[in-house]
Amino acid sequence: MLSHSCFYRLCGLMVVSLFMTSAAWADNVVLVTSRTGQGANDFVLWSQLGADATLLGSSFNATSVGGVAVSGTLANVNSVISVVCAASPCSWTGSGFAPADSLLWTSDAGNSGNGPVTLVFGTSITGAGALIQANAPGQFTAQIQAFNGANILGTFTVTSDVAGDATYIGVQDQTGANITKVVFSITTCAPVDSSSCTDFAIDTVNLNSGAALPSFSPRSLFFGTQLVGATSAPSVVVMANIGGAFLSINSIGTLGANSGDFGISQSCPNPLAPGGICQLNVTFTPTAAGPRKSSIGINSSAGGNLPAIILTGVGTSGGPSPTNLTFSSQVVGTSSAAQVVTFTNKGGGTMNLWQVAILGANAGDFSMTSTCGSTLGAGANCTVSVTFKPTATGARAASLLFSDDGGGSPQAVALSGTGS
Repeated sequence: MLSHSCFYRLCGLMVVSLFMTSAAWADNVVLVTSRTGQGANDFVLWSQLGADATLLGSSFNATSVGGVAVSGTLANVNSVISVVCAASPCSWTGSGFAPADSLLWTSDAGNSGNGPVTLVFGTSITGAGALIQANAPGQFTAQIQAFNGANILGTFTVTSDVAGDATYIGVQDQTGANITKVVFSITTCAPVDSSSCTDFAIDTVNLNSGAALPSFSPRSLFFGTQLVGATSAPSVVVMANIGGAFLSINSIGTLGANSGDFGISQSCPNPLAPGGICQLNVTFTPTAAGPRKSSIGINSSAGGNLPAIILTGVGTSGGPSPTNLTFSSQVVGTSSAAQVVTFTNKGGGTMNLWQVAILGANAGDFSMTSTCGSTLGAGANCTVSVTFKPTATGARAASLLFSDDGGGSPQAVALSGTGS
């Protein structure tokens, strides 16, 4: 049974270094140093090439989970598919890989290796990356190169921690799906021996494939009733890029007849990386009474103003304050002191006030006196005094309702108390 030459201990912090080879190709390719940062939506699993200790030729063919054809080449024959301990059987031990993962180990019949690993993709992709670890113990430097055909898009390196634990290295092309090939290698390792640096293992290759695909949650927001001119608390829409390409955002705004009633603030990175998320904060400030409706439009590289996020709310020119009254514990059959609700017309015209009433399961436990008439002038207010006289012990509840033509009718004030 093959086995990795050492066990690692956790020591030090990963040091990241970066350089990019100049090239005529103008893509903006960036280094990725974590699985999370890769935001992969596709994967190349080495288990498809065989069980633990399966020997490979100098070339092989694989297919990603998402159906991307992958052609691999190595320097020579006898590289091995190796399962990470503590699986059984296994042939690779060390720190950083997940137990039971199948690795591509670039070993050979001698005392060196068959690296680098070259992967050519049948479909152009946006990014690729993987965990990598040198076979020799100690710190190492991993390298990844990205190509479009014969054009090199970038060369990047990452240096492992002192112990030589498995280290993530990947790339993403922010310009588009232009990567047709990547090459993984180890450039320095311990002991310092150029032949030993070709002996390493690479875990599942994480891919960014396909187009950018925005996703939104929730797909609609309802703000309820809001006084005209007053701004609601913000509600949140989370935008995620669940596709394989970077999402370039041209504009984010509101659409529709009442678009001015809704505001959006956001700090989304642009472009939004595959797997990336950001937050849209939406507020409602009605400019008129009645139902108000708009939608969020996103103009991006994934298409203009799609998908739509529906925004609705109701503007009202009049409303009660406070919106709930709570009475202290009161002996059954006795009346509490009165509490007052003020109803105000904040609109620019006269409001018709059709009814003020107490309704609900325990409506008989509450009573009111009102100064409100059938109309209420612009800027005027009226008051309702409410008392609590419980007819039974325990929690008692009802609602004070105002029915009017100011929008959002009826407006409710919650009434609650406890009989004792």
